[in-house]
Amino acid sequence: MIRLALAATIAALAFASSALALGGSVAAHISANWGTPGVVYVSVLSNHSFHGTVENRCVPTGTGTTTDETQSLGTWVFNDVAHEYEIDTSFNISAAGSGANCTITVMDGRKLLAQQSFVSV
Repeated sequence: MIRLALAATIAALAFASSALALGGSVAAHISANWGTPGVVYVSVLSNHSFHGTVENRCVPTGTGTTTDETQSLGTWVFNDVAHEYEIDTSFNISAAGSGANCTITVMDGRKLLAQQSFVSV
């Protein structure tokens, strides 16, 4: 009787852990290169493909104009090296000028998945 209860408990735990692995939450990472004046190159990596957004907002510290651009995430490519889905894009930040405070944000609906800040060159 104890063996049967133990076997049922182990089976239930195995089923629950595999269900979590299959339906786990979405996570994202940002890789960005802002070394070229006027542009930031962004790669978004995720454990799932999803239809979210990536936004880049730059606020100038001196003369310049605030830039704020949002792009849809929908055309994911599986990266065999990273073992994650990837989207590469770029944002024109030239209007903000050098020294602007910039933030890249990845959203899945209203859920913040990743954020990274940098200063433009």
